[in-house]
Parts: sequence; C-alpha cells; structure tokens
Amino acid sequence: MRYQGKVTVHADRRDVWDFVLDVDKFAACMPGVENLKLLDDRTFEGVMRAKVGPVSGEFGFQAQIVDSEAPVRLSAQVEGTDTLTNSTMTADIHMQLAEAGSGETEVTYESEVKIKGRLAIIGDMVIRATGAQVIEEFFKRLRERVEGAATNQ
Repeated sequence: MRYQGKVTVHADRRDVWDFVLDVDKFAACMPGVENLKLLDDRTFEGVMRAKVGPVSGEFGFQAQIVDSEAPVRLSAQVEGTDTLTNSTMTADIHMQLAEAGSGETEVTYESEVKIKGRLAIIGDMVIRATGAQVIEEFFKRLRERVEGAATNQ
C-alpha cells in the first residue's frame, strides 16, 4: 500500500525537523505507539496497538533512519510483527520539508507499507483505510504540537 500527501505546518522548517527527530515528541503524535526505547541516535523500538477491521493487535516494531539531510529530507525503515496473528509489517517512509512562506513548512510524505500474514487477509481496503486514519491523526497532532510550541516562543 502506498500513502502520500502534503501537509502545511505553521512553523519554521527547523522547528518541524527538530520535532520529528525527537522520538518522544514524534511518538506522542502517533496513535497507539507506546513503550519507546531509543537504541542509538538513528534507531528505536516500541509497540503500536492497532485495530484493523475486526482484529486488534499489538505490533512490536523497530524503526531506523536510513538517510537524512537536515532540515530537508528523511528516510526511515520500519519492521514489525503482530503478537496476536504473527503478521509482519514493513514500511519505507520518506519525508521532505520545504519552506512554504514566512514561518510555514510544507511536509511531503510518501510511505510504502507491506503487510503479510493473517492481517493481510482482511483486505487491502480495510487496512488502507486504517492506515490513512493513523496518518491523518498523526499530522493533526504534529501540527497542534509544533504550531503550539511556535506560538509560545
């Protein structure tokens, strides 16, 4: 499944970049993510609880930044396994940050997500809709937090 889009954040590009690279702040924006542990400056692991259609699960995952150019672009890979169904998930994530005017940043994202196992049987439509909801909620929370921090400076 491929997800892509653009979001405008009313904050400077450097502030958005710093926020995205702060594992705790990033995780606070991602629905269902908990128990994060930083392994090194480019790798962390955690758990994501999710409900996909009629199946609820808990994915243990590891995420790693594989390429970055501050404050312009970031690429990461995520791998995880669902503890209930033993389904696996991999994701390649790419973000570009561009100045979009005075104090605004345009975040362009693209993600290729692959799910194998019982969760994949549920069907592309249900999984795609769940993924889109998670992404929408993530960017809503990111904008609230980054824009809120920018106005408090």
